[in-house]
Amino acid sequence: MNLRLYAGNPIAGLLAGRAEPIENRRQFENRIESRSKDVARQVHALAESIFPGLWKAGDPVDDELETLLVQEARLRWLVRVAKYSEGANREALWLEAEKVLMNIEKDADALMHFECA
Repeated sequence: MNLRLYAGNPIAGLLAGRAEPIENRRQFENRIESRSKDVARQVHALAESIFPGLWKAGDPVDDELETLLVQEARLRWLVRVAKYSEGANREALWLEAEKVLMNIEKDADALMHFECA
């Protein structure tokens, strides 16, 4: 059974006779890119807030913030490379970017709630 999307599977795309799945893929990619920009602003706002200056070096929150910044840089790299990739590599990179994005969003929310408490 062939489970690949039409965008990455030219034969299935020809058999389907329509470009709808490719358009869905583009919408998915645009949503991921948009959300990644939003989360980048959120992470950098956390890093530049006044609260990190009040923490001591080595605090768990400081380590979590540093991890979040590294994950955000990885996400930017994944999105950048995925935009210029093709076929199965492109699909895999966008799916990986979505996973990383969801983890960053979850971690950023947790860090914001910790910061407010």
